[in-house]
Amino acid sequence: MREALSKTLRRHAEKDGRGYPDWATRYLPILRTLKGQALAEWRILEIGANANGFARFARAPVIAIDIERAQLDETRQNPHVRPVMADIAALPVRDRQFDLIVCMDTFEHLPEAVRDRACASIVRALRPGGRAVIGFPSGQAAVEAEMRVRARYRAYTGGTIRWLEEHDALGLPDAAAIADSFRRHAGTGFSVRLVGNTNVHVWEWMWHVLMCGWPGRGNALFQVLLRWSVPVLSRLHGPPCYRMLIWLEAKPPAANGS
Repeated sequence: MREALSKTLRRHAEKDGRGYPDWATRYLPILRTLKGQALAEWRILEIGANANGFARFARAPVIAIDIERAQLDETRQNPHVRPVMADIAALPVRDRQFDLIVCMDTFEHLPEAVRDRACASIVRALRPGGRAVIGFPSGQAAVEAEMRVRARYRAYTGGTIRWLEEHDALGLPDAAAIADSFRRHAGTGFSVRLVGNTNVHVWEWMWHVLMCGWPGRGNALFQVLLRWSVPVLSRLHGPPCYRMLIWLEAKPPAANGS
């Protein structure tokens, strides 16, 4: 009886994919910022996309670029996505083509030497008046939280989580340095602002529940509660934050007159 209940709860928790709570905390804050915009009419590019990217939450047409075929194959599940295999540092798009560029949890998978070229590539593809939002884990609190999740996952399963191992190997980006790179490439026509995304303790707790079997017996119930809590969790951005968002936005034209 208990095992049957656990399976039922887990099916409900994973109906949108096991990682849904984390994906939602990435994208729902972006959509709140863009609320009221006619996204269906915009030219939108997402860099570093899979089946659980921006198009899934925005339900708007998106060109999705990734360097890995397996990631792109996942995007084909979404009818709003047009997948393109390409390198972020050499985007095969026209200059000033897109109204919105989204790049979430990708910069931490780039070698440090490539990150500046990625910033330049994004700026080149953004039209005057457009917006870009780039998010990635950053800071010592994020490093320490990832170390604890990696250790707990190893103790629980004996294995590793590939994307966390890549974070450790490449080093998390420095948010201030990436913001400065965008300022340098974007020039005076754009403003660059940093915004926190997902409290680090919330992020760590989510992955302990999702991947590390916490708290043991009753984990399926906690996965359901986590799924139900997404509307609240996606608003918890107090410091210290796990992820930082860089918003690149066109400055309004200067007013004429004195």
